[in-house]
Parts: sequence; C-alpha cells; structure tokens
Amino acid sequence: MARIASVRRILYAALALSFAALPLGPLARAQTAWQFDRASTEVGFVGKRFGAVVTNGRFERYDGNFTIDFEHPERSRIRVTLDTASIKAGSPVVDGFIAGESMLDAAHFPAASFISESVSRTGARSLEIRGKLTIKGVTQPFVVAATVEGDLGRAKRGEALPFQASGSFLRPAYGIGREVNIVDDQIDIVIKGRLTR
Repeated sequence: MARIASVRRILYAALALSFAALPLGPLARAQTAWQFDRASTEVGFVGKRFGAVVTNGRFERYDGNFTIDFEHPERSRIRVTLDTASIKAGSPVVDGFIAGESMLDAAHFPAASFISESVSRTGARSLEIRGKLTIKGVTQPFVVAATVEGDLGRAKRGEALPFQASGSFLRPAYGIGREVNIVDDQIDIVIKGRLTR
C-alpha cells in the first residue's frame, strides 16, 4: 500500500507540473520584454509651416517598456514616457521656449506619455498602434505607424530589433502654444532606433 501511495503521489505531482506549465509555457515564449537601446535611438519631433520644416528637435530623456508578441501582435503592449524638460531644438532660447509655460509647461507637467490600447498588423513588417497620448495633463487618442527594419528571425532569437515609428497630434488639442502662429498645428513625433531585451 505504501508503494502504491508513493506512486500516486509521484503521478499527481507530474500531472500538476504538466498542467501548470500549459498556460505559461507558450505565453512566456511568445511575449518578451524589450526596452530602448539608448545608444542608437532618437525620439524626435518635427513642426512644419505650409509643408516646410520650421522646427525640429529631440527629447534627450525618455523611457519605454515593450511587451512584444511576434506571432500575435495584438497581444503586445507598449508604454513610452518623455521628459518634457529634456527638449533640444537647436539653441537654449528655443529649448526654453518649447519647455516653457505656453508650450509644454515642463515645470508643471514634467512628463508626456503614450500607452497602447491595441496593436494590429498592417503588413509583413508594419504595425498600427492605437492608444492614448497624454501631454500637459490632457489625454487624447493617438495612432502610431511602426515599421520593423531588422531581421525578425534574429530578433525572435533575442538580437536587437531596429525599428521606426511615427505619429502626429494637433497642438490646440493639448493647449500647446495657442498664440504661436509660426508653426502649423500638427506636430509629428518620430522615433527611430533599436529595441533590446
């Protein structure tokens, strides 16, 4: 009887381990956590006037968390945060103006953020990412078009993933520069670089 009980315990333990591994095994392999490779990534912005670029620059401090599922992109999740005081647009005067109260108001709103709500494949190497962009405490829908530029097979094995992503918002929707008329309302955000594990 003792031997039978021992065999039963071993069988129950094996079954428990098997069932415990079922929901987590494929998911753990499918979804992986990534972050910006800061040495090769730039988060920039572009402002135009009648189609011509009149201002552009970058954010020097930013952060990003990416949970990517290559086989099922709709399961992916993305969060990006920008330090609004870290703007660099060519000169200290311009930097201070853009970070100032009438524009980004970095003193009162030190961070802008994007959080994804849905991710969908639009091509073999392209995605549409829909979510919410928050600037100056105002949250609005925001759409990002992203393209993978590297070898997907190598990325799945853990190598860096080159990409570019872009989206546009309207300044009045966030109360940015209401009196500024030297740049159009639309501002483009462009991110180009690499993701690493």
